[in-house]
Amino acid sequence: MKKFSAKYLVSALFAGLCFFAGCGDDSSSPVVAPVGAVSSSSVAQQQNPPVGLSSSESIPTSVASSAPSSATSTPASSATDVNPPVPESSSAAVVPASSAVAQSGTFTFSNTPGALALTPDADGFYDMGDVYKAVPKTSKIAFVIRHSKREKKNMGKQSQLTPIGIQMAQTLGAKLVGDEPFYYASTDFDRTRLTCENIAIGRGETGAEVVTWDEGINGSYFLTVPSSTLDSVVSKKGGNPKYIALYAYGVPFTGKVPAAVIPVVETYFHEFYPRGNQFLNEVIVANISKWKRVSVLVSHDMLVEPLIVFVSNRTVDLRIYQSPFHWVNYLSGIAVIVDEAGAVTALPVRGADVGWMVMSEEVEEL
Repeated sequence: MKKFSAKYLVSALFAGLCFFAGCGDDSSSPVVAPVGAVSSSSVAQQQNPPVGLSSSESIPTSVASSAPSSATSTPASSATDVNPPVPESSSAAVVPASSAVAQSGTFTFSNTPGALALTPDADGFYDMGDVYKAVPKTSKIAFVIRHSKREKKNMGKQSQLTPIGIQMAQTLGAKLVGDEPFYYASTDFDRTRLTCENIAIGRGETGAEVVTWDEGINGSYFLTVPSSTLDSVVSKKGGNPKYIALYAYGVPFTGKVPAAVIPVVETYFHEFYPRGNQFLNEVIVANISKWKRVSVLVSHDMLVEPLIVFVSNRTVDLRIYQSPFHWVNYLSGIAVIVDEAGAVTALPVRGADVGWMVMSEEVEEL
């Protein structure tokens, strides 16, 4: 009988994973942003505490810790939107019984609004328009958000925004109207660049330049490998969104994944809290002085979902691996605020009326 080589064994394991697992990233097919939807019940926030850290994570103890805000009242939106379906209530979300509960994370920033007149909605998101209006002119703001709704066909870099996606981006721009130009940066995908352009149009900016900054804000930031590597391994049954979410909430990779392959997939991710702190400090804070007072950086769900989970200390529900299968909505993300003294605040934000989506409820556009 022939001996199997190590190379053959690894190939076989990966093939098995491709059969049982799933693929995702922003280039798969997420749900339409519920532009005119109402936020879900605050009951979900009370029933769904943050899942604990995985045992492999090491958190620096030298940086200050900040507990997330417990406020759950919903601010009035600064713009009236139209359109698709209202997502289901998030009150059905349940943390698996086997999951540990971590009440606080370790940050190099504050994740509460402090003296700013801001209150999160029932799902833990702050409206981008409200943030823009509340932050004093002496502070700088960088919004890092997911692109607007894009077409399902042509999933590569050339995938365009849909008519609803164009409208959504321009509606967000109308919330951010002011007397100053913004700095815009995107990845090297058409949909991220077009999101920037349409936000600028909504603000009334003409001829706004969009800088391509793929190396800074690409979707692979929390991965130790290119996103295409994860795609090739988890091509079915959940896909990238599922594994990104399991990673972000510290839930072990189990279920459909062959046990022998789990250690391989786990090496694809950086340690969660240290990597989140690194993004804020080395990608945003280190560069924000070079940008205009307000920056809009448009990326993909693979970057934005972990960032939202990180700055909210795992209290925002984007757990696509369990019912009601929440995922990061179009135009949701984080706001990084640096005041004149250099103090940093990071908050989960939404550009639409709801910060999350349910993929199965996506509205098709003809």
